[in-house]
Parts: sequence; structure tokens; C-alpha cells
Amino acid sequence: MRCSKCESENTDSARFCSDCGTSLSLDEDAQRSFTETLDTPVGALTRGTLFADRFEIMEEIGKG
Repeated sequence: MRCSKCESENTDSARFCSDCGTSLSLDEDAQRSFTETLDTPVGALTRGTLFADRFEIMEEIGKG
């Protein structure tokens, strides 16, 4: 079974993609995402920045 997200090949009995973890359910509604990824450059998220019309950057709590 091929993953709809990363196109990796998985066994027919797999419930999740072995590469990216996406659900391999045959039900189309199960694969529909209800979240939206924000394409905001990291440099734009400085103290005081408002994004998604409701979140304000107060301070940095860590780096990865």
C-alpha cells in the first residue's frame, strides 16, 4: 500500500506509514486534515508579532 503523503511503499496490513506515520486508512475522511500549517519565516516570529490573527509572541522559551 502506497502512502498518500510521502509515497512510500508499506505492507497491506499496515495502519500507518512506516516512514512518515500518516494513517493508511482507506476511508478518505480519515485522511483529511482539519489543521492548517502556517508558512511563516522564523525571523518573522519575533517578540510582539501577532500571527493567525490571534497569537502573539511573548518571549522565546527555547531553541531546537
